[in-house]
Amino acid sequence: MTSAPDSGVARRRCDTVQQAHPGWLIFHNSETDIWNAYRRTFPDKREIGAGIRLLIRADSAERLEGKLTAQTEIQAALAALPAPGPLPGIPRTFLRS
Repeated sequence: MTSAPDSGVARRRCDTVQQAHPGWLIFHNSETDIWNAYRRTFPDKREIGAGIRLLIRADSAERLEGKLTAQTEIQAALAALPAPGPLPGIPRTFLRS
């Protein structure tokens, strides 16, 4: 494990990463030296199926940024797809006695 960066340096780095990825809340745990990103909005079923995560962890700010960039690419690919339509209706029948 590498030594934890100074809290002021880590805070500035968190701010920089957060500005580059505004949909995420970025924070650093100085005790474990783990960098975390928490998505500001909960992913829907379609996003979860595509690989969008609610929480991302990495052992460095650079790796966290790489993972966040991958999330951005997944979101861009989803945005390029047509919106899913409603599921086809299933006729309901009631049993008669």
